[in-house]
Amino acid sequence: MAWWLFPDEHHNADGRRREYLGRRDEWARFDQDLFDALLKIDTEKKKKKLNIRAIEEAALLPNVVFACEPVPCSIEPFSQRPVERGLWLARVKTKLKDCNLIFLDPDNGIAPEGLRLTRRRAGKSVTIDEIKALRESDRAIVVYHHQTHRPGGHCREIYDLAARLTSSGLRVSGALRAKPWSPRVFFILDGDKKLQDRAKNIANCWRNSISWHSDVELRGRHK
Repeated sequence: MAWWLFPDEHHNADGRRREYLGRRDEWARFDQDLFDALLKIDTEKKKKKLNIRAIEEAALLPNVVFACEPVPCSIEPFSQRPVERGLWLARVKTKLKDCNLIFLDPDNGIAPEGLRLTRRRAGKSVTIDEIKALRESDRAIVVYHHQTHRPGGHCREIYDLAARLTSSGLRVSGALRAKPWSPRVFFILDGDKKLQDRAKNIANCWRNSISWHSDVELRGRHK
């Protein structure tokens, strides 16, 4: 699990949208144990500053290795940021070297084309080159992407991003799109049939809230 930590911001509600925990009848049925664990974390941390350590300490994800070093996006002079980021990525890669499945969790998701790593806000995104650097044989990668308001709509964005990933040499095995609150998509790269089937089962369980876009569908949209 690579958290892709960006410095806290106070001008938005990122990380504070937890009102669903007050709607047990609506959400707990999908995963009772997970819901109860998240509710416990929220209750215990009400008077404290929530952070990712709460998830790690709750042991919600057994046998997971966490890479939690913050992205070095505020280094000065800013011209040094790409160098420091490369060194940081190398440490993330070392931390996760024995993992056969890794999840990348940048705030915004996959970086837009042309994003310069000298910019502070680049710390909110993962570049395609960075994804490729973390690729290993017999390893699947899941990448989080927060959907934007780009022209063409959310599905068009998924297809275009899948095409970018594919054209860079990555193998897109499918994508899960979750649409409660602000839509987000999880791209699965180098996933085998077992992982694809598990992703499809998630979509079937969540019905209208999560949809599955297969590798065949994603390829077909760009023929």
